[in-house]
Formats: sequence, structure tokens, C-alpha cells
Amino acid sequence: MQNLKVTYPEYFKKFRCIGGVCEDSCCIGWDIDIDKISFRKYFRTNNVEMKRIFQKNLRNNDDYISENIDYGKVKLAKNKRCPFLDDKNLCIIYTNMGEESLSNVCTFFPRVLNKVDENYEISLDVACPEAARLVLMQKDTIKFVEHEESFTKYIVSRDMDTKDRKFDDTSVRYLKEIREYSTKILQNREYDLDRRMYMLGQFINDVDDEIRNNYNNVKNYIRNYDVSSIDMMFDNDGINYILQVDFFKRMINMLHVETDVESESFKEYTRKAVDSLHLNEDDCIQKYSMMYVEKFKKYEMNFMKKYSYILENYLVNFIYNNLFPFSETEFIFDGYIMLLKRYSFIRFYLVGLYLYNNEKQTEDEIVKFIQSFSKTIEHHKTYLVDSLAYIKMKEFNNMQFATTLI
Repeated sequence: MQNLKVTYPEYFKKFRCIGGVCEDSCCIGWDIDIDKISFRKYFRTNNVEMKRIFQKNLRNNDDYISENIDYGKVKLAKNKRCPFLDDKNLCIIYTNMGEESLSNVCTFFPRVLNKVDENYEISLDVACPEAARLVLMQKDTIKFVEHEESFTKYIVSRDMDTKDRKFDDTSVRYLKEIREYSTKILQNREYDLDRRMYMLGQFINDVDDEIRNNYNNVKNYIRNYDVSSIDMMFDNDGINYILQVDFFKRMINMLHVETDVESESFKEYTRKAVDSLHLNEDDCIQKYSMMYVEKFKKYEMNFMKKYSYILENYLVNFIYNNLFPFSETEFIFDGYIMLLKRYSFIRFYLVGLYLYNNEKQTEDEIVKFIQSFSKTIEHHKTYLVDSLAYIKMKEFNNMQFATTLI
């Protein structure tokens, strides 16, 4: 047991794993890592039956990155189901050997723990259905508290010391200031969420310029930044929706959903969105352009405004647990353009699902999709890297392209 002083969103303390009744178990559909201590404990157990099961279903990982995370691997059963699940989707390691025998990964997920300088930060991954409900469904803005917490096992996902000399003259030095102001923009409900996303992009772009041209003034620049001055520069043209259809049709094709994605729910979501938006037709852009503009605008008016808190919470939570704007690379605009891509991609899917469901959609349906999207996209081995590479190859990593996604 170790005590850590951590900062966390208020929702965090409410989380409880719902185990076998979970509709999208984290024990199905993913590779499962075992740390070294747990791995050895499993092979040395006095429980004869469990030892036999461990010997059959665990293997060494010769390419492990950390002994505390992926020293060993679980040999997954059909449909990538963990062999330690019983017929009620309960873990037999837990039921036969106790919670303390779970591996580091199985104990800690969906918690995400980072260390920034000397401060620990913990939050939840919305790839977990119960976490998604807690994070996304609260109508008030996410607030953060600091408290000392006890952990029997934990994994530090990222450890970033912004004061390290290797970050001299780099944007990493200003991680906390950039992230804090970015959160402030996204939680400013005086503006609709599209405007906030545009304002965030302009802020990141301006800070990037300041870092390049006046590095020692960056803290003061952020402190005095007037985001309201860029509000009137934002103009959402209906043609953007047509451009988004073309772009996200390519993004869906890059994902190879039917062959490379394990999640049956995400496959079904994709089939419905593709069908309702006619994406399988080669001439869909020319044929349905007017329909796209009409339906996207209608969705924006009827659902984005009504449920904007869901996507706001998604964005703020992402920023916090992925150390935005360094969520992708050391270049801060990469972090922004990929955050915007996620936001716009989610909205694109939601429009397709809304059309498929006769222009109806509930809060619960939106949250379930975002959970499935996060489990598929965020934990895909190559897709995010490939899509960022595509954006850069096409020279889309700029505010002009960002505006088309908004």
C-alpha cells in the first residue's frame, strides 16, 4: 500500500467496477498484459487447478517494455476473450485467489495515472462503459480536487518533468500553462462547442508562434491571452460538412473496420453510419451534398446544443489524461489537430447514427457510442499514428484545414 498525493476530477471517487454485468468488458477484445510479480506468483501458486490454467494460458513476452506492465501476456481465447473469465464474465483469478492477486493492469484499468513534475494526476479512461457514464453524463463542468489516496498497485502511464534540462527551449516547459488555459477555453459555455474548438486551435497556433519567436515571454503571453478577440473570426460554412464527409470517408477506409477492428459494436455503428450517409456509393459527395448540409445543420441545432456537455466532458477528460497538447508528439499543434479530428469524427458518426435511427438520439446512445469509439480508436496499435501521418502528408496540419473540420 502506498499513499500518493494526487489531483483528480471529482467524478473519480464515484467509480466502481461493475464486473460481470458490464456490457463491454475490458477482458474481451484487447491484448492483456501481466507484470513480472503477478506472472511469477501465478506459476508458484499452491492452487493446483489455477496453476494448471495459468500454465495453459500465459506466456512470456520477450519484447516487454516494462516489468511492471507487460512482462507476460495472456493467450486469448476465441473472439479475443480472456480465458480467465467464467460464464458470468467474472474473473476466476479474483474469485479464487482474491483481488490482491490481479495483475497491475487488471487492477488499475480504467484509471489513468500520470506524473507531471512532482504532481500525480489520475482520471478515468472512457473506453470503460461505467467510466464513460460517470465522465460524460455530468451536466456541470468537470472540477478537479487534490487529496492523498492509497494504492495497492498502480501504473504511471506518463512521467513528464517539465523542469528537466532536456526540455530547455522547448514547448514542454509550458505544458501546465497551455493545458490549464485550454481547459478554460473548452469549459467556457458562453460560446457553443464548435466555437470553443476553433478558439482552442487559434490559441494553440498563437502560442506555438510565441514559443518560436519570444520563448521567454510565453507564460506572460498565456496569462494575458484574450480568447474572445478571435471569436468573430470563426464562421462555419455549410460546405465544411461536405468536406468532412469526404475526409471521414477516407478515415473510415483507413481504419479497415471489418478486418482490423475487434469490437462488434463499433463494426455495427460503422455499418449504420456508412449506410445512412451512403458512403459506399462512389458518387455520394455529388449525389447527396445538399442532404449532408441540411442534416448536419439540423443535427447541430437539435442535438449538439442539447448534449454539448457530453462532448465537452470528453474533450476536457482527454486533455487531462493525455497530457495535451503533447498527446501525440512534441509538436503542440499535432495535439490540437488530432483532438479536433477525434471531436469531428465522433460528431460525424453521431450524425450517421441519428439518420439511421430516424433522426432520433438519446444521451445514453451518444455515451455508448463514444465509449465504443474510444475503446476502438484510442487502443488501436497504428491508426492514430497513421491518420496523423496522412494529415501531415496532405499538409492539413493548419488552421485552414481545422476550420473545415469544425
